[in-house]
Amino acid sequence: MSKTLSLPADPYRWPFDTEVELSKLAVIVIDMQTDFCGRGGYVDRMGYDLSLTRAAVEPLQNVLAAVRQHPEIMVIHTREGHRPE
Repeated sequence: MSKTLSLPADPYRWPFDTEVELSKLAVIVIDMQTDFCGRGGYVDRMGYDLSLTRAAVEPLQNVLAAVRQHPEIMVIHTREGHRPE
């Protein structure tokens, strides 16, 4: 039996006309890496306030903890990378 989900949202529930199977959901985490959010990374070395980019870390950890309770939901992490040259 597949698990489904429907969430309260504004202006109407999501998805608005049905429920969605958990196996058809994915959470995509983009660029949550040292260069953008950590001490010694690019943003830090440029002198920018890390609290701005780090503000998303704790809420994201909460989302991932909830999602990981449902192995049917795919979690995808991306990262930016550069070749030495």
